[in-house]
Amino acid sequence: MPYPRLTVTTRASLVALSALALLSLVQWVRPRHLVSLEVLVYLLGVLPNLAAVIAITFVLLATWLDQQPTAAPGDMRRRFRACALFATGGLIVWEVGQRSSRGLRFDNHDIAATVVGLGLSWWVYGWVSRVAPGQRDGQ
Repeated sequence: MPYPRLTVTTRASLVALSALALLSLVQWVRPRHLVSLEVLVYLLGVLPNLAAVIAITFVLLATWLDQQPTAAPGDMRRRFRACALFATGGLIVWEVGQRSSRGLRFDNHDIAATVVGLGLSWWVYGWVSRVAPGQRDGQ
């Protein structure tokens, strides 16, 4: 018996969970100083922003898709754009807000990682939104 096809909602949820797992792993590794190679230390510094924009986008999208299982592809695309822009904008506002707070550090590289995460979100959305011809989500 073949495995059942994953619904769009399930794929969006899996992306969200994967991004949250990456974010958690990075947050666990960073304070332990387990990495000394300079490029890996840099990646551990910016990966939270990259993972967060993907996680926020797909958590919001999966929540909406769960409530709208028969959404048309155009509606889903518009909702994805809104979720992605909300996540990106929120993370950039948070980063800029760190300029005026004590204990937090503003970093242009975090903003760049957020934008890269936005690009990755668009790329991953291509997989998430793919539905077999003639098949609707949930069938």
